[in-house]
Amino acid sequence: MKNTFKMITLSAAAALALSFTGQQFASAAAFKDIHNVQDKDKIIALQNSGLIKGISADLFGPNLSITAAQGVQMIVSALDLNLDTIRFVKEPHATDYFKNASDSAWYAQALIIAGVHGLDLPADLKPGEKLTREEFTYQLIDAMENTNHLPMIKPVVMEYADQDQVKVDYSGALQRALNYGVLKLDGSGKLNPKQEITRAEAAVAISNALAYLKAHPAPGAVSGTITATEAVQFIKDAAGPEVNLQIKIDPNMSVTRESFTYLLINTLQTSGQLPMIKLIPVEIKDNDKINTLNSGAIQTALALKIVKLDQDGSFRPQDGVTSADAAAMVSQVKAILSGKSAK
Repeated sequence: MKNTFKMITLSAAAALALSFTGQQFASAAAFKDIHNVQDKDKIIALQNSGLIKGISADLFGPNLSITAAQGVQMIVSALDLNLDTIRFVKEPHATDYFKNASDSAWYAQALIIAGVHGLDLPADLKPGEKLTREEFTYQLIDAMENTNHLPMIKPVVMEYADQDQVKVDYSGALQRALNYGVLKLDGSGKLNPKQEITRAEAAVAISNALAYLKAHPAPGAVSGTITATEAVQFIKDAAGPEVNLQIKIDPNMSVTRESFTYLLINTLQTSGQLPMIKLIPVEIKDNDKINTLNSGAIQTALALKIVKLDQDGSFRPQDGVTSADAAAMVSQVKAILSGKSAK
């Protein structure tokens, strides 16, 4: 399921937009083929907001499935993932991430964006293959959780009639989708995981996901920075209780983004927990402010999306670390160590 980092990653924006590109969709009047679709008001609301567009009134209804490429396009557009603030060492191509892709196809940009932002998509993804409900839902949940730094939750386990049909790798994400309200069971208490997902169903799922994100925004910055003692606790939380750590730190030291990132990465590396990756250094605008001895740890943290650069490509190494900053880093570390994050 995982993709190997071949390019650099940076931040995803927070605005919301949804549209098919290329030959698939263009502007159109209200869809007339969704009058019997459950939650059609959500699709209409998305269209009225300019978030979905169609060629004609009969191109969006309940009988039209989406392909893998269309699913990726919907997700990256909905979460406003883009390449606007990313500086590349070399020009990226869709085939850098997905061997079955075409670099000249309409979907190429969407696949590049998905690859750069580390979405958990199969490297052998077939762009024209139809998506099932479980596949699309897994991809949507992975993207919304990791690009918005949602805290890990312990979902209330919901039983459903066809649970035995779900691919094991998808089961956790599907449970969270039910808890988030992104997905609902049908009238018979079934999830229908192997059924092809329609464009209407995908749009409703995305509408539900955006509603959840709006109601549960990622923790914002809080006033004041964490203390050195609190920094140690965050790092121990990231490494896990089974690791016997002896972290020596001056309790009066100023905990900066640089110092915390170095301590976190160094602790995880010395305890043998971080995955081996091939680093391609990212251009950092304020790299001259970073201690050379810490640059390797910071580049590793950027590659694994444990930290991100600002919109202008700055790391802000001397800024203090807030509880929200530290919690977001620890959350990503836990996702990596549990195999829930793209490598």
